[in-house]
Amino acid sequence: MSFLRRPLVLSLFIILAWGLSWITLWSVSFYLTHNGQQAALLLPHGVHLALLILLSRRYWPALLLPEMLLSVWLHQEQLMVGYLMALAPLIDLLPALLVQRYWHRFPLYWQRLMLLLAAVTGSALLNTLLLSPFIASPATYVLLATFTGGVLLTPFAYLVFEYLRHQHRNILLGMDTRNPPLRTSLIVWCSLFFIIGIGTQMVLSPEIERLLLIVVFLPNVVMAWKFGWQGGVLAALLGSMMITIARQIGSGFNDLMELEIFLSTQALLGIGLGIAISRQEHLVSNLYHYRRRLEVELQARRELTEKLVHAEENTRKHLAHELHDEIGQNITAIQIQSQLVKRSGEHPGALQAAEQISDLARRIHLSTRQLLRQLRPPILDEMAAEDALHHLVKEFAFAERGITCRFNYQLAAPPDNETVTFTLYRLLQELLNNVCKHAQASEVEITLADRPGGIYLEVRDNGVGISPQSAHSISGFGIQGMSERVRALGGELQLENRNGTRVSVNLPTLLPQKPL
Repeated sequence: MSFLRRPLVLSLFIILAWGLSWITLWSVSFYLTHNGQQAALLLPHGVHLALLILLSRRYWPALLLPEMLLSVWLHQEQLMVGYLMALAPLIDLLPALLVQRYWHRFPLYWQRLMLLLAAVTGSALLNTLLLSPFIASPATYVLLATFTGGVLLTPFAYLVFEYLRHQHRNILLGMDTRNPPLRTSLIVWCSLFFIIGIGTQMVLSPEIERLLLIVVFLPNVVMAWKFGWQGGVLAALLGSMMITIARQIGSGFNDLMELEIFLSTQALLGIGLGIAISRQEHLVSNLYHYRRRLEVELQARRELTEKLVHAEENTRKHLAHELHDEIGQNITAIQIQSQLVKRSGEHPGALQAAEQISDLARRIHLSTRQLLRQLRPPILDEMAAEDALHHLVKEFAFAERGITCRFNYQLAAPPDNETVTFTLYRLLQELLNNVCKHAQASEVEITLADRPGGIYLEVRDNGVGISPQSAHSISGFGIQGMSERVRALGGELQLENRNGTRVSVNLPTLLPQKPL
């Protein structure tokens, strides 16, 4: 089919299909209202407004033509008073234009459903304002007829339109829709409630016919809760059918105004609940999506931090080996040369210089060994984690400094992850170094214990304390650097000043193991 012929063929199809649908809906409405004008404004008006909004403007003439011709024919058959009703479909062009203008700005189903309800309200007011002075029906009846028909069938027409659009797209592109507008379970539940409602109406006695309210409203609530806006729309339509059947078998709603008010109320209840629940589901879906993104980003950050920790330890280890091999050998050579000078030299100045060279070499050797221990303590490779941490505490020689130190090691098993082990060692090393240099404390207590999914480290002293503002200015790794490393691994570091300094660290242990 050519590009130019396709709109013409579709227009002819719309004229035929919509003409037959319009006269069918008018007949049902006339059976309920016994008024030709109100019948045109009830059910046909709701579908007419939906099609104007959902279809392209090029097809509007195909929608308007059969309505106008059928209205003229009904007037000639004396089923409708006045030719003015033939122009009534033109009134809906204004709300349809406004809604189409904003339609694509709201991609979510429940947002578009609210636009449709706004169009229904605007259309009902316009029809009442423009038609009521010229037709025999009171303004209240015109308003109720247009609003009731719009609330009942405009959302339902949108539901069917979206279902057909999804099916067409799936056939063309081979796509699968996880949440189609019409689902089998939705139709099954609505049919079940409809059958129960009809059966209940058949057995209700006139004295308890008001129980029909429960039969109508309960499915609306259940369907909206279970299926969102789709369930609310379909339950509203089926509820209207039950109310109409109840009226025909004599179970209340003998007054037309009472019937239309109740139809509108139960439809708005179902659709309103459906919109609220669909919006809530959308918010929950967004929160879940953002949480998953945050978890992925946090995991990526933890993995990056772990790689950085391993890279740092590898660099420290490599540098320590280089220093040990190069400087250690040179210092040894200097000491040997100084000893040879001392043995062969007879001049007192030469002997004194050789002694000084030997002493300087010993000092450089001790300083180098201390530097090597800071870069990469060999105990990390030679000892278990518990022994390495106890050895670290002993290295600070707190007893010789006049500081009482208590180390409460309460871990049931050492950490399996090397990153956690390195981080714990560096944290404790930096914290104890700060105690020795800055705290001026006489007591220090260290606690290392298990926590669900992690390890808890606490270092407490009774010194002068340190403020969080000045924590970043401390030399070395620093409180700020420790805190950033801990947070990057998914942990938490807290600094408190109360009768000294208390630093507590919660470090997770559920990290992927990546050996060096």
